[in-house]
Amino acid sequence: MSSELLSLQDLFSKTIKYCVNCRQDLSKCTALRCSRCKVVHYCSRECQKSNFSLHKPYCKKIHALRLQLSNDEPTLAENKDEKKASQYKLAYAILTLGYHSTDTIERGKSIYEHSLLEYHKLLRKDPFWIGACESVVLLLAILGYDGLCISLISFMLSPPSMAVLEAYGRTRSDGESLSREARIREFTSICSANPDDIWIYGPDDSGRSFDLSAYENIRSLIPKQWGANVFQVPLMLVKMRQYARASNSSSPSLRKLKMMEIVEICRQVEYSADFLLPVLRSLFPDSRQRWGTTEVCCLLANTSYRTDKSNLAVRRMRGEIIEEDEEEGEEEEEDSDKPYEMNAWENSCSIFWMMLKDCYAFTPNILDVVEETIEEMTKQGINVIAEDPEAPTAAEFTDFVSYMADRQRSGLSALPPGFFEDQNH
Repeated sequence: MSSELLSLQDLFSKTIKYCVNCRQDLSKCTALRCSRCKVVHYCSRECQKSNFSLHKPYCKKIHALRLQLSNDEPTLAENKDEKKASQYKLAYAILTLGYHSTDTIERGKSIYEHSLLEYHKLLRKDPFWIGACESVVLLLAILGYDGLCISLISFMLSPPSMAVLEAYGRTRSDGESLSREARIREFTSICSANPDDIWIYGPDDSGRSFDLSAYENIRSLIPKQWGANVFQVPLMLVKMRQYARASNSSSPSLRKLKMMEIVEICRQVEYSADFLLPVLRSLFPDSRQRWGTTEVCCLLANTSYRTDKSNLAVRRMRGEIIEEDEEEGEEEEEDSDKPYEMNAWENSCSIFWMMLKDCYAFTPNILDVVEETIEEMTKQGINVIAEDPEAPTAAEFTDFVSYMADRQRSGLSALPPGFFEDQNH
């Protein structure tokens, strides 16, 4: 086991555990851990029995994946990829367990840290695996490990690391593709041979600053196989949280400089999905903007870069129109009807987005920072994307869901016109 992983485990061992059934703080009593999944904790046998029906499907899946990964490492490359896929499934299974078993980030933190450890194992095995780096960076930011998040971003964008990551899409001089395994070995050797550049582990310093002051250059450095916001969205949360914590302890000039950093990050995030998603305004609890899988994937999973024309939802949102002759148009329409299959990372983006929303909702003073950022961007003439004025409010959307559930139980499926305009519903 790597020394970095041991350091993370030691850091995470200090996290307070909560009973996933009654939400009791277990720091002052004996915590009972599930013996199969080894992830969740209870305050008593009674709570464990009460929570069993909810916990059972997750526990069974996590246990099965752990057994699968405990087998001897296979030699065939395709079997190694299957192992990595199982590693990702395990991390995601633990993530979904934490999300569906707890009511706040703080009470689910110990579970999310188990998921982070599994994602990190995959990142060390294969930094090019889709969703590995994205998940680690996002979880570090969401769980409040600001210093570790920034240092990992700095390491991934350092010249030795970028040299390997940029080679991901290159070919050798003889025209053949570079070996994936060779790239992974080279990246691992960089981690071992460059102690000054390696991701810094140890006591978390939430005040640590980002070495790259030119934030506008970050996006140009990120390899295309990653989403454009793989580092920007976590940095936005980290910088806003640091700004909120230092509200009265910094000089006006220093606060102005930090706000300019936040504005530049938010400008890039806001305009990441073809100028269509009101990211900043959607962070407020009373937001009228509805975020579906398509919108979340455009923000986090690089679907705006995707050239797969079968992704009709993304193409409609971007307003793409194919101008071809009638015969070619028919072929295109036929090809476009193929269902788009999301990869494992895209399937997990919705949970990460909801966790990000929870961070902004429950972190003290951070929504004030969002408001201040919007005001500053407006003063600078930066257009902050507005929400859809016709979108339903949160209360209207809740009524809509209840109404449709009632109609489904009654055997009805059609939604009457003007539902949201009818105040009687």
